[in-house]
Amino acid sequence: MPVNTPVRPGPARRCAVAVTVLNYNSAELTRRCVASIIQNTDPALDLRVVVVDNGSRPEEGLTARDFDDPRVEFHPSRINLGFAGGHQFALQFVRAHYYFLFNNDGYLCNDALRILHHFMEAHPEVALATGACVDAAGQAHPSFNYEPSLARFALSTGLLRWLSPAHYPPRRAVYTHPVEVPMVTGSALFVRAEPFEALGGLDTRFFLYCEEEDLARSLKRNGGRVFLVPEARFCHLGSRCASKTPELHQEFYISFLYYLRKHHRWPYVLAFRALLAMKLMTRMLRGRISGSLFWFVLRGAPEKASLRYRQRLS
Repeated sequence: MPVNTPVRPGPARRCAVAVTVLNYNSAELTRRCVASIIQNTDPALDLRVVVVDNGSRPEEGLTARDFDDPRVEFHPSRINLGFAGGHQFALQFVRAHYYFLFNNDGYLCNDALRILHHFMEAHPEVALATGACVDAAGQAHPSFNYEPSLARFALSTGLLRWLSPAHYPPRRAVYTHPVEVPMVTGSALFVRAEPFEALGGLDTRFFLYCEEEDLARSLKRNGGRVFLVPEARFCHLGSRCASKTPELHQEFYISFLYYLRKHHRWPYVLAFRALLAMKLMTRMLRGRISGSLFWFVLRGAPEKASLRYRQRLS
């Protein structure tokens, strides 16, 4: 069983919403992100924001002097704890009824926190939600996705939607009312505290990638529901992703294969790995990926190769 880093007890009083933001070598983006939270959120909402500098270079790091609002607090980490570890580190400094885990390369376009808070208060069965996303050009971008599965890997999404429309809502549709979805983007996770804390928070064996798949699946396994609330709006500047480096490709498969092992029995995992190996071999023969990545995945993408283990304290 995976060992989660537990959310440590913090102050006894819970605020309504606590936002956690990680800075990693992108100080200006983080300042803009936090400013959007303060400027767009109804002052009546009991809000706290925790910013963590996640092992940034000195020239891209932050200090407490970067934030002058009493609702914002700052904590540095000497190493990069990754997405899950960084947010877990932030969560030990605050207790709330709802947590909003927000990427620093994003900003709020409206009073999204009040909207999401109101929706969750009115729907106690919902454990996780997000808003509608736009990219840097202001174009709508999907803010939910489908869970990884053998069926999805082997068949087209269109066929799966025809067979099971409730499980495959169109990602690029423009929604005007809340809709239940399989999982939501990791760039903006609005989660109810009670079921989240019952899980121990995020699973820190995920260094990068697959945290949102894991969180949604774990919450739903315990009876929670997941929703897109389109009235809440945010921009994610990284939503048009650049190509991954070879190291990040490896990191993705480390997380993805761990996700499969965590949530599925070994016959399912072996079948998935066999299909994945066939797909990667085809891509390798076409020159679209390196042979080293193919062999890395064929070996099971060992966790000891993660970037987390290449760090040293400065």
